Amino acid sequence: MILCIETSTTKCSAALGRGKEILASREAESPEGGHAAALAPMVDELLEALRSHEGATLSAIAVSAGPGSYTGLRIGASLAKGLCLGYRIPLIAIDTLELLAHQAQCALPEGRTSTLFPLLDARRMEVYAAEFTHTGERKQDDFAAILDPEAPIFGAASDPILIGNGATKARGLWPKHSYEVWDEGFAPTAEAMIALATAAFEREDFVDTAYWTPNYLKDYVAVIAKNKVLNR
Repeated sequence: MILCIETSTTKCSAALGRGKEILASREAESPEGGHAAALAPMVDELLEALRSHEGATLSAIAVSAGPGSYTGLRIGASLAKGLCLGYRIPLIAIDTLELLAHQAQCALPEGRTSTLFPLLDARRMEVYAAEFTHTGERKQDDFAAILDPEAPIFGAASDPILIGNGATKARGLWPKHSYEVWDEGFAPTAEAMIALATAAFEREDFVDTAYWTPNYLKDYVAVIAKNKVLNR
């Protein structure tokens, strides 16, 4: 069994399973920074479910590796690392954009050969993006981009589909071009991560628990808090 943790967006989720089997899962919509309160109780419930499942043992922890929310990724990575060290099991890092592409790939109608562009919101008109074929093959590494009304992010790609909360910003942005936006219901989830984590486990594709860090893709920019009482 693999415990999967996903905290890259405002949706916080955790799931326990292997291959196509899902033993249990939990998810919640959390505001910025709310993952710290929501995630640990979810994971505790899943571990309790594992203990009551005869013959099942925890073999690895998989965590969303980013890009995405700085705060969310840090919280997910910290908990995953702590569990790995406590249980003495390996850590698996799943690229968040690859996870989104996998979810879209599973939803594609049979025979459709679209080019998939998972997009995650990076504030303002910025997104984190990547490019995949309809079979899940990566065509472009993760990158940060500003959505430009004069230059479609999908270039000359065939039958492009933009996926995720970053795709919402692109709706109607390029009226002269043909493309689809799949944003409703397309947030990265821990349940969808189970299949990718199982494949990584079978390949023994693990990361160094002590030294691995999420792929933030951009440098963190701290915002100075404003005192609402003193108005400064």
